[in-house]
Amino acid sequence: MQPLLKLSSIKRSFGAIHALKGVDFEILPGEVMGLVGENGAGKSTLVKIISGFDNGFTGEYQVNGEDVRFPHPGRAEQAGIAIAQQELSLIHTMSVAENVFLAGHNVPTFANKRTLVKMARPFLNEVGLDSIDPAIGVDRLSVGEQHLVEVARLIAHDPKVLILDEPTAALGESDSIRILDMVKRLSKRGKSIIYVSHRMDEIFKITDRITVLRDGESQEARAASTLDVNSLVELMLGRELDNMFPARALPEAGKAVANPVIQVINLWPDGLLEPVNFDIRPGEILGLAGQLGSGSGEILAAIAGARKTRAGTLDFGDESFLPANPKQAIAKGIAYCSEDRKLDGLFLGRPIKENLSSPSLGSVSKLGWMSRSAENTLAYDIAEKFTVDTSRMNDQAGVLSGGNQQKVALGKWLSIGPKVILVNEPTRGVDVGARAEIYQKLRDLAAEGTAIVVASTDIQEISNLPDRVITFYRGMQIGEIGLKDMTAAAILKQITDPFNETNL
Repeated sequence: MQPLLKLSSIKRSFGAIHALKGVDFEILPGEVMGLVGENGAGKSTLVKIISGFDNGFTGEYQVNGEDVRFPHPGRAEQAGIAIAQQELSLIHTMSVAENVFLAGHNVPTFANKRTLVKMARPFLNEVGLDSIDPAIGVDRLSVGEQHLVEVARLIAHDPKVLILDEPTAALGESDSIRILDMVKRLSKRGKSIIYVSHRMDEIFKITDRITVLRDGESQEARAASTLDVNSLVELMLGRELDNMFPARALPEAGKAVANPVIQVINLWPDGLLEPVNFDIRPGEILGLAGQLGSGSGEILAAIAGARKTRAGTLDFGDESFLPANPKQAIAKGIAYCSEDRKLDGLFLGRPIKENLSSPSLGSVSKLGWMSRSAENTLAYDIAEKFTVDTSRMNDQAGVLSGGNQQKVALGKWLSIGPKVILVNEPTRGVDVGARAEIYQKLRDLAAEGTAIVVASTDIQEISNLPDRVITFYRGMQIGEIGLKDMTAAAILKQITDPFNETNL
């Protein structure tokens, strides 16, 4: 069978940086091709070339056996190639139907809203949104449903090849399942799909073949059925990855539980249906498990003083308080990494060393004057602990890969000597190699006595990293699962169907 799309010996450089050094890639009609690799391996550059966002490459690019070079994404779309990027391109003030026909060569020239609603229905059905009213505002949908609307918009243009770039990175378990089901349906209907993801379980669930990029070069595409997680990771890294998650020790029988470093008492952040209560203990990793909208992320933000609360206190040793802002939390040794490192976790346009020292400017300055030697000492020490390349300390944080950005966003908090580190979605958009490093660093910090609290919608992560898990469902605290009983199935039951609604 002739490939629908084929690229040969693709090279792309940006000055002295060789993003792609010789990539071969193809996809057959109706095939789901997984595209995987570490951050910085060249996936984004290749996807931009395929979708017409970058035509400054060398090599051969063929569609249906004919040589092509797209000057812009519109020309690629006309050739039947569409991309759904991580950042949604929907207009929230418009209806679902209006967004479906927002742009493209198949958009009707004249149509009223009733006509658009009728025309949008088949495309929404195709992506599994048959229960959604096309007339409602897109801002009333969940994030997962908005991703499906984005794909419905692309399908309305009748693409032959659909590129999905990390479509589930910001989604919970139920919305992720809807995306995977949609991919299977579209494939059965003859659409070719390039699926880019860091989530290994998804890659094996839905792809026919997998292409691995490593250091700007492609590995030969392999049938997904011939690989497992370990062999795929080895192809991505060029080495074996012994264990993704560091070992956890079961509590010794009869051993007293450590006194909490913080007791969360009747904390009621905006967005939750009722107050929550739990302990944060030194030397352990506590997991807050829940789907998007469950409230787990809001709880971390409230503890860190980054979200308004209706009521509640934190018992911190002999003191009861509730931080009104992050500055007050930091003063107590509470560090907070949000789920969006680019929004409020990093100064992307500033050097890495300034990012690493930023939470503790008082320790590297005197009378308002910065001590560069003190800053360098602090920043380089943190960089070494978090395996950040010390030769790049003067580079802007924004040029780092996602995994290295996350290590800087986490590592900077070592500068305040934190008692508690709160991390929301610790590995969102992070490749498998960097994930393992981040998990190990969190475990090392816990072993040193720091209390770590992790909120995550990644079921593999939340069932294998923490020592104890507290579950949440639609703004309510459900239960607590100890290490002995911690399984993905047990956690999923509590965060998706705690009241046995499916069996009513």
